[in-house]
Amino acid sequence: MAPSDYVQSRELATKHNGQFFTTLVDGRPYLPNLTVNTCDLSSICNAALVSVVLSIYIAATNNASDAGTGAALAAKDAELKAMHLSIDWKSLLKDSSGSLTCTKVTGGITNALFRVSGFDNLKPAIASAVATLLKTGSSSGNYRSSLIDFDSVLMRIFGAEGMIDRDVETSTFAALCNAGIADRYIGRFDNGRIEGWLDGFVPLKCVDLTHDGTSLDIAKEMARLHCLFDLEGELRDHHFGTDSGAITVGLWDQLNSWTEQAKGYSEFKTPCDTERVRGIELDRIESEVRNFIASFASPTPSESVDAGDSTANVCGKPAGAKTNSGIVFCHNDLLAANIMRHPETSKIQLIDFEYGGTNYAAFDIANHFNEYAGGTSVEDNGATDYTRFPDPNRQKNFCVEYVRTTRRLENMKSGLTDSDVEEGKDLDKEATNILKEVHKFILVNHLYWGLWAINQAAEEGCEEFDYVNYATNRFNEFYSKKAEWEES
Repeated sequence: MAPSDYVQSRELATKHNGQFFTTLVDGRPYLPNLTVNTCDLSSICNAALVSVVLSIYIAATNNASDAGTGAALAAKDAELKAMHLSIDWKSLLKDSSGSLTCTKVTGGITNALFRVSGFDNLKPAIASAVATLLKTGSSSGNYRSSLIDFDSVLMRIFGAEGMIDRDVETSTFAALCNAGIADRYIGRFDNGRIEGWLDGFVPLKCVDLTHDGTSLDIAKEMARLHCLFDLEGELRDHHFGTDSGAITVGLWDQLNSWTEQAKGYSEFKTPCDTERVRGIELDRIESEVRNFIASFASPTPSESVDAGDSTANVCGKPAGAKTNSGIVFCHNDLLAANIMRHPETSKIQLIDFEYGGTNYAAFDIANHFNEYAGGTSVEDNGATDYTRFPDPNRQKNFCVEYVRTTRRLENMKSGLTDSDVEEGKDLDKEATNILKEVHKFILVNHLYWGLWAINQAAEEGCEEFDYVNYATNRFNEFYSKKAEWEES
């Protein structure tokens, strides 16, 4: 997984005028010249169809005997770079224009999301297009049609411009899909990405988080992400750093950066928004951020850590500790809508990893607890309800299940069975210790998303979602929780 391959692909694309110029990055098609207009549903359908054809072509060639070797991928890449010359995309899109439907998906505030459906009806046309690319006849058409095991895809049109490195984020998403943690990544275009549609799954609502069984299932899935996902090569260097003796954590640098960005805006989209942000007193928020960074990064007698050092170990356990209360790959945005559940099988699937990265496991748990209050749906429009914050017993049960699952997964990775290890030994004690770490990050998490919302308000405005309202509520809860814990 190499984010720099996206940069190289865009450089190559400047030499080609065709909108369907394609390269292979992270094993999926990338069309850097193809831009989708969110107001033009036909352009969304066209991008989806082209990407699906290319992805089926890749899947078909991956089943060749030499697929996966360096030589095979290099040859395939060369074919993909010329692919825009080898198929009549305009005819294919014209012939298929009435077969696909596009509907807007509600719930996302960072990106524009659309569902494109109707691929079942296009299996013959797609198989024929793939045959053209493979330079084969129609004898294997049934095989190629069998590779289209879906009727719908999800189109994600990127938002939050400048706040997310989409090259790194997409490479990370590809790695998560390859590891079986995320669902399916089909391809990428200039301003977005095509992903699998989770048929039958529905996003959770805040009230679902309070169900005991659901809460424990989420704890298990979070432990699975923290324990089983690993990165290699350039992508690992980006997330974990190149120093073998310390793992880079971007949390503190991100807080500093977002604080500076927020304070840099003199005006927002409307005079009303400008006045509301002034009432938040960002100077005071900046002071809180600096105090937290300094206190969390205070060196122990055996360490000498600079107050702003992004590799500081603030959770009380070193990176790579046997239990994952240290530094791991985190989701960082595990709100209800980013957790899908199948109503019949109760299977949980995490989605939307775009804020994922190296972080403290305790931050991921703290973030999830804060998300009980909601606020990020279009209906909430920034209004939160912290009376829904999980009570101490629910927090404890979550952490116990998290530790239990972590131990099982670590035993599995070590080749041990449950009978080889006393799984329950000190389980309650370890969960209690992790919960203490989680409480530290409850406050940090409010600062994190409050600052994010201020910057979103400046860049996107508050017409479709009231980011300033959301920031105000996060900061108010920060001060309330801080005062409560200082008194206790």
